Amino acid sequence: MSAAPIRSRAAGVLPLILALALPLVLGGCPPRSPPQPPPEEGAGADAAVIAPLPDPVAEPTNRAEGDVLVIAIPRLDGDPLDLRDLRGRVVIVELSATWADDWTERYALYDGLVREHGPERLAVVLVAMDGEREALTPEPALRGPGFELGWDPQGAVAAQLQAAAVPTVIVVDAEGRIAHALAADVTSSSIVDALSSTLAAP
Repeated sequence: MSAAPIRSRAAGVLPLILALALPLVLGGCPPRSPPQPPPEEGAGADAAVIAPLPDPVAEPTNRAEGDVLVIAIPRLDGDPLDLRDLRGRVVIVELSATWADDWTERYALYDGLVREHGPERLAVVLVAMDGEREALTPEPALRGPGFELGWDPQGAVAAQLQAAAVPTVIVVDAEGRIAHALAADVTSSSIVDALSSTLAAP
């Protein structure tokens, strides 16, 4: 066979090869999808739906009333405060921030409650979750004994308790058990009512 027919056929095939290869050269190879994990057993279309946030009224934290609250709270100045060191007193713990609308009002309320009932019966720990230390100075007023100011810029305490709202208030009885947990629309009167019932409990 002569070389001429072979060159003729090759010349006819070459444009076809170039036509097929040109899109790959210009556009690159089509991307490959990354391997996907096998679907979990029983997982359907609803598995990708994000679970709703907890109801701050029905579930203010991940702790139930009657649970013993064991937690260390970082203080504004000084070592962390272990709530077990306050056993024998009713304790109010509030997670809030200076940007909350009722910060100044709450500060005055707690200072007055500690003075009214005495630091031997009541302790208050107001935890500010502000990111900047400067936001806490100057304080709205002087704090008497029994009123501690915590500073938790990372929100570690709120995360540990899975607090559902700002503010969240927890009232702990003298034995360290949670007596009341309040969140969302917390008012001064609701705090006073929760404190009064806890102080009056046997």
